[in-house]
Amino acid sequence: MFSNPNFSNGYPEGGKPSSSISRIRHASYYANFNYGYQLRYLLDFNLRSDGSSVYGVDNPFSTTWSLGLGWNIHNESFFRQNNILNYMKLRYSVGNPGNANLNAKMANSVYTYYTSYPNMFGLSALVKTWGNSGLQWQRTNEQNWGLDVEMFQNRLRLNVDYFRKKTDPLLLNIDFPPSSGITSVPMNIGAMRNQGVTFTGSYIIIRKPDMNWTVNANLRHITSEYYNIGDLLEKYNEKGRTNQSLIRYYDGASPTALYAVRSAGIDPMTGNEIFIRKDGSYTFKWDSADEVICGDSTPDIEGAFGSSFYWKGFSINAIFSYRYGGQAFLSTLFNKVENISDVQVKYNQDKRALYGRWQKPGDIAKFKRIDDTTVTNMSSRFIADDNTLELSTLSVGYETTTGKWLQSIGASSFNVRIYGNNLFRLSTIKEERGIDYPFSRKISASIGVRF
Repeated sequence: MFSNPNFSNGYPEGGKPSSSISRIRHASYYANFNYGYQLRYLLDFNLRSDGSSVYGVDNPFSTTWSLGLGWNIHNESFFRQNNILNYMKLRYSVGNPGNANLNAKMANSVYTYYTSYPNMFGLSALVKTWGNSGLQWQRTNEQNWGLDVEMFQNRLRLNVDYFRKKTDPLLLNIDFPPSSGITSVPMNIGAMRNQGVTFTGSYIIIRKPDMNWTVNANLRHITSEYYNIGDLLEKYNEKGRTNQSLIRYYDGASPTALYAVRSAGIDPMTGNEIFIRKDGSYTFKWDSADEVICGDSTPDIEGAFGSSFYWKGFSINAIFSYRYGGQAFLSTLFNKVENISDVQVKYNQDKRALYGRWQKPGDIAKFKRIDDTTVTNMSSRFIADDNTLELSTLSVGYETTTGKWLQSIGASSFNVRIYGNNLFRLSTIKEERGIDYPFSRKISASIGVRF
């Protein structure tokens, strides 16, 4: 007798019930050691052995460790106390953290019962996912160098970090042919190298009992690249070129690189797109073999900056976020302006599908001729610089703990605050959003009384 709803052949309302069970088992053994000498030299050491049912039976356990060192230079005898440099600390850490935050059934083959066509012998079982008993933990060897500084009577605080990461092996879902009955299999292929710099700073402009004004900013620069892949995923890359996807796996290439055939724009005389081959020559024929890296969705720098101000119970806080140097693929233009079939032309479309396309000889247009309903292939014409600045958070409030009216109602404090998120956005891309996923701008208010 089957007790799981998945075995049901029908349902009174015409539907079909379903259920799922996910169990993950973990086992961990660890040891920690911390030591500090005269508040000058600091040492932290961590050793762990973790096992998880997420990974294959051949490699269920993995040992990870980390070591951290710190030097409080300001506590040294040669460091003289002064009003300029108040605090200085050097940091270094190294380790190989693991990652088990994955699908519980990734390493195991999963079968599903096929109930649509029952037979006299019972229910048939089909392979839903192929497991990989040799699946290994995805581990990252990471090093970090850091410097912390406080200056001008602790008004100025600076933190600078440089990090390097090597993830080996990578854990990728590799597509399988449909004839196998599955879509993909998890495999350990290749490795990834990351490095970057982060900076955080803040400065207290005014510091008084009834007034405080602080400005702060942070910046991050990160680069990434694959290695040790070779030509193992060339078939996967070829499929990506055929299916017009943006994902490729090459040694020395960024995981967020954008691949496309370079475009010289729309020919004013014919309305056809002019493509640039790898050798620099021009052609009207698109060829996936001519694709190159035309951008990267990871920006050169990104971060946030802001300011907070307080005066006699009144406060205002603003945080801006920014990104510079990255690119983005313009999917709306690619799918809603040119890649429109003869049937789709009859329905509502982006207005640029009519007004922005080439119509007659001599037109200087961004989009190919209007009577061409053939498939538009991916080119650099649909990749643009993505530089943005937005007001992420703005809050204005007032709080008081004094006043006769508070005493008259037996209250100890009163506060009122107005919040706003994403109130404005400046971008080099005019990015269209539909009614299902618009830019979210929220304004809310709160009033509180404490008794």
